[in-house]
This record gives sequence, C-alpha cells and structure tokens, in this order.
Amino acid sequence: MLLFIPDQLRSRLREYGLITPISTDSHGHFLSHLLSANHKQRVKREVGAEGSEQASDRLFFNITVFGREFHLRLRPNDRLVSPGAMVEWHDQVPEPGNASSSSTITSNSGSRGTIRVGGENGSESTSGGTERILRRRLLKTDCTFIGDITDVKGASVAINNCDGLAGMIRTDSDEYFIEPLERGTQEHEDQGRVHVVYRRSAVLQAPSDISLDYQLE
Repeated sequence: MLLFIPDQLRSRLREYGLITPISTDSHGHFLSHLLSANHKQRVKREVGAEGSEQASDRLFFNITVFGREFHLRLRPNDRLVSPGAMVEWHDQVPEPGNASSSSTITSNSGSRGTIRVGGENGSESTSGGTERILRRRLLKTDCTFIGDITDVKGASVAINNCDGLAGMIRTDSDEYFIEPLERGTQEHEDQGRVHVVYRRSAVLQAPSDISLDYQLE
C-alpha cells in the first residue's frame, strides 16, 4: 500500500480513482461519512446497548471501484496485521551533489509516513541517498477487519480503519488497494473523506516503504 499526496499520484500509478466511501447498514443504506475507528466507537456509545446494527462489532461500507459498486461486510480480526508490526516515519538524507534526493512522500508534519513490518532502527541506503528513521510506534490492531463483498462470490477484504480506510480488496478477477488521500484528517470525516483506489497492476513505482503482512484467514 502507498501513502499519497495529490501531486504524486500520476508518477506512482498508471490508473487510479478518487472516491468518497460511506458507512452503511447491513443492507447498504447510508448511515454517515464516518469511517475511522475513533468516530465509529463514539457512534456506538451514543447509540447505546439497544441491540442495533450500529452497536455491533460489524462494519459496513459502500465504495465505488472503477465503476463497480462494492458493499463491504467486515468483522474484527486482530490477526490482520502480524504481531509486532511497526509504523515508521522516515526522511531521506541526500547524497552529496544529488539535488533530487529529497523526500518524495510527506506527511502533514513534513516527514515521510511509512509502515514496515519487522524493521530495525537505523538507516538504510537507497538509490537517492540514505533513509533515516525519525520515529516508530506499534501499529494498532484494534481497528483491523476482514470480510467479503455482497454478491461478489469469492471476494475477500482486509481493511484497517484506524485512520480512514486502508487495505486490500481481492476479487476473482483483480486485486485493488484503497488509501486515504490525506492522513490525519479524521476530525473532518463527517463531510466526506476522499480516498484513492488503484489496482495492484497499476503501480508504476514499486513501494519500498511499506510491507504489510495480511492474514485473511
């Protein structure tokens, strides 16, 4: 999976779509634009223990992927990410005389936001210089879900909604990824949050910064 800012979409992807997912009930009827775990938990508290679908652990989202309407049906799975998975923030130290080796993917704080599994603290060499790990933290696993798609036989979904919807959608004909266009904007989700969707085959620049070990079973 990739972390994007708008100016870099064309350089990294041959084809992509910009969509606004919605939260729905089990029948696909609109509930809200809230996607992230913190907001969903707040809704559950407001609903209370009335046995409604909103108060359950299951989540439902509608997304449009290259003209296809997908109704995602998700259930919690704490094994979606391997135990001990870490989130790392990187920047790139330029090589002397190399003017093009500055960071290419930036977060709101100006550093690179990446996710790695099993990485070690320190630096690593890249073609444009040396990547330096600024900080790292344990990846939250209480907002990871797996599931399927209504009326799409054999489809599987692996989604993390700690910060928008980020994950993989697999059908018998293709494999797609979904990511928020911008990170850290959960507080504004109620107005709709733009996401990027793309096929695995559309990736032009192989991402060296992210390796998530999905466990779909």
